[in-house]
Amino acid sequence: MRIECDTGRVIEVPGDSLVGVDLSGQDLHRAQLAGADLSRATLSGATLRNAQLGGARLDFAKLDGAAMMLVTAENASFARADMHGAKLNFARLSGSDLSGADMRGCDLTGAKLDGCTLDGADLRHTSKIESASFVGARHDAATRWPDGFSPGDAPA
Repeated sequence: MRIECDTGRVIEVPGDSLVGVDLSGQDLHRAQLAGADLSRATLSGATLRNAQLGGARLDFAKLDGAAMMLVTAENASFARADMHGAKLNFARLSGSDLSGADMRGCDLTGAKLDGCTLDGADLRHTSKIESASFVGARHDAATRWPDGFSPGDAPA
Protein backbone atom coordinates (compact mmCIF):
# COMPACT_ATOMS: atom_id res chain seq x y z
CA MET A 1 0.00 0.00 0.00
CA ARG A 2 1.17 3.53 -0.76
CA ILE A 3 0.63 6.77 1.09
CA GLU A 4 1.05 9.71 -1.24
CA CYS A 5 1.88 13.20 -0.06
CA ASP A 6 1.36 16.43 -1.98
CA THR A 7 5.07 17.08 -1.41
CA GLY A 8 5.89 14.24 -3.81
CA ARG A 9 6.92 11.91 -1.00
CA VAL A 10 5.54 8.37 -1.18
CA ILE A 11 5.55 6.03 1.81
CA GLU A 12 5.33 2.32 1.02
CA VAL A 13 3.45 0.35 3.65
CA PRO A 14 3.54 -3.45 3.60
CA GLY A 15 0.19 -5.15 3.13
CA ASP A 16 -3.07 -3.83 1.81
CA SER A 17 -4.40 -2.09 4.94
CA LEU A 18 -3.42 0.78 7.23
CA VAL A 19 -5.23 -0.71 10.23
CA GLY A 20 -2.70 -1.19 13.02
CA VAL A 21 0.23 0.03 10.90
CA ASP A 22 3.27 1.53 12.66
CA LEU A 23 4.14 4.93 11.19
CA SER A 24 5.93 6.26 14.27
CA GLY A 25 8.08 9.28 13.50
CA GLN A 26 7.23 9.22 9.78
CA ASP A 27 7.13 12.42 7.73
CA LEU A 28 3.54 12.46 6.43
CA HIS A 29 3.50 16.18 5.62
CA ARG A 30 0.56 16.81 3.24
CA ALA A 31 -0.39 13.12 3.21
CA GLN A 32 -3.58 12.26 1.37
CA LEU A 33 -5.42 10.04 3.85
CA ALA A 34 -9.02 11.23 3.53
CA GLY A 35 -11.39 8.37 4.27
CA ALA A 36 -8.53 6.02 5.25
CA ASP A 37 -8.94 3.47 8.03
CA LEU A 38 -6.02 3.99 10.41
CA SER A 39 -7.72 2.37 13.39
CA ARG A 40 -5.18 1.21 15.99
CA ALA A 41 -2.34 2.69 13.91
CA THR A 42 0.73 4.03 15.68
CA LEU A 43 1.64 7.55 14.55
CA SER A 44 3.56 8.59 17.67
CA GLY A 45 5.78 11.57 16.88
CA ALA A 46 4.74 11.55 13.21
CA THR A 47 4.55 14.75 11.18
CA LEU A 48 1.04 15.10 9.77
CA ARG A 49 1.25 18.83 9.03
CA ASN A 50 -1.35 19.82 6.41
CA ALA A 51 -2.44 16.17 6.05
CA GLN A 52 -5.88 15.44 4.61
CA LEU A 53 -7.72 13.17 7.06
CA GLY A 54 -11.35 14.13 6.36
CA GLY A 55 -13.64 11.19 7.13
CA ALA A 56 -10.69 9.02 8.23
CA ARG A 57 -10.94 6.50 11.08
CA LEU A 58 -8.25 6.78 13.73
CA ASP A 59 -10.08 5.00 16.54
CA PHE A 60 -7.68 3.75 19.22
CA ALA A 61 -4.76 5.21 17.22
CA LYS A 62 -1.58 6.41 18.94
CA LEU A 63 -0.94 10.01 17.93
CA ASP A 64 1.00 11.06 21.02
CA GLY A 65 3.42 13.87 20.23
CA ALA A 66 2.28 14.02 16.59
CA ALA A 67 2.75 17.30 14.70
CA MET A 68 -0.75 17.85 13.30
CA MET A 69 -0.62 21.57 12.60
CA LEU A 70 -3.09 22.71 9.92
CA VAL A 71 -4.43 19.15 9.51
CA THR A 72 -7.83 18.87 7.83
CA ALA A 73 -9.77 16.15 9.61
CA GLU A 74 -13.44 17.13 9.45
CA ASN A 75 -15.87 14.32 10.23
CA ALA A 76 -13.03 11.97 11.18
CA SER A 77 -13.16 9.55 14.10
CA PHE A 78 -10.53 9.67 16.83
CA ALA A 79 -12.56 7.69 19.39
CA ARG A 80 -10.32 6.59 22.26
CA ALA A 81 -7.22 7.80 20.41
CA ASP A 82 -4.08 8.64 22.40
CA MET A 83 -3.36 12.19 21.23
CA HIS A 84 -1.57 13.48 24.33
CA GLY A 85 1.00 16.14 23.56
CA ALA A 86 -0.06 16.45 19.90
CA LYS A 87 0.30 19.82 18.22
CA LEU A 88 -3.11 20.62 16.76
CA ASN A 89 -2.41 24.27 15.93
CA PHE A 90 -5.10 25.55 13.54
CA ALA A 91 -6.31 21.97 12.92
CA ARG A 92 -9.78 21.61 11.45
CA LEU A 93 -11.55 18.82 13.32
CA SER A 94 -15.16 20.02 12.99
CA GLY A 95 -17.74 17.25 13.21
CA SER A 96 -15.18 14.69 14.39
CA ASP A 97 -15.71 12.06 17.07
CA LEU A 98 -13.16 12.58 19.84
CA SER A 99 -15.07 10.61 22.46
CA GLY A 100 -12.75 9.12 25.04
CA ALA A 101 -9.68 10.65 23.35
CA ASP A 102 -6.65 11.42 25.53
CA MET A 103 -5.83 15.00 24.51
CA ARG A 104 -3.87 15.94 27.62
CA GLY A 105 -1.18 18.50 26.88
CA CYS A 106 -2.27 19.16 23.28
CA ASP A 107 -1.62 22.57 21.76
CA LEU A 108 -5.02 23.72 20.50
CA THR A 109 -3.99 27.15 19.21
CA GLY A 110 -6.73 28.24 16.80
CA ALA A 111 -8.13 24.69 16.41
CA LYS A 112 -11.70 24.25 15.13
CA LEU A 113 -13.61 21.61 17.10
CA ASP A 114 -17.06 22.85 16.14
CA GLY A 115 -19.72 20.14 16.26
CA CYS A 116 -17.28 17.57 17.67
CA THR A 117 -18.25 14.83 20.07
CA LEU A 118 -16.05 15.15 23.15
CA ASP A 119 -17.87 12.75 25.50
CA GLY A 120 -15.33 11.41 27.98
CA ALA A 121 -12.38 13.18 26.29
CA ASP A 122 -9.51 14.33 28.50
CA LEU A 123 -8.42 17.86 27.61
CA ARG A 124 -6.57 18.65 30.84
CA HIS A 125 -3.34 20.62 30.58
CA THR A 126 -4.02 21.64 26.96
CA SER A 127 -2.42 24.88 25.89
CA LYS A 128 -4.13 27.72 24.06
CA ILE A 129 -7.54 26.04 24.51
CA GLU A 130 -9.08 29.48 24.96
CA SER A 131 -8.32 30.23 21.28
CA ALA A 132 -9.97 27.01 20.05
CA SER A 133 -13.56 26.97 18.80
CA PHE A 134 -16.10 24.53 20.27
CA VAL A 135 -19.34 25.87 18.73
CA GLY A 136 -21.97 23.14 18.93
CA ALA A 137 -19.51 20.61 20.37
CA ARG A 138 -21.04 17.90 22.51
CA HIS A 139 -19.51 16.87 25.84
CA ASP A 140 -20.67 15.07 28.94
CA ALA A 141 -19.93 14.91 32.66
CA ALA A 142 -16.96 12.60 31.95
CA THR A 143 -15.24 15.18 29.71
CA ARG A 144 -12.18 16.58 31.52
CA TRP A 145 -11.32 20.25 30.92
CA PRO A 146 -8.32 22.30 32.07
CA ASP A 147 -8.78 23.82 35.53
CA GLY A 148 -10.90 26.95 35.31
CA PHE A 149 -12.02 26.38 31.70
CA SER A 150 -15.42 25.52 30.30
CA PRO A 151 -16.25 25.30 26.59
CA GLY A 152 -18.47 28.37 27.00
CA ASP A 153 -15.24 30.35 27.58
CA ALA A 154 -13.97 29.66 24.07
CA PRO A 155 -14.67 32.14 21.26
CA ALA A 156 -17.78 31.54 19.17
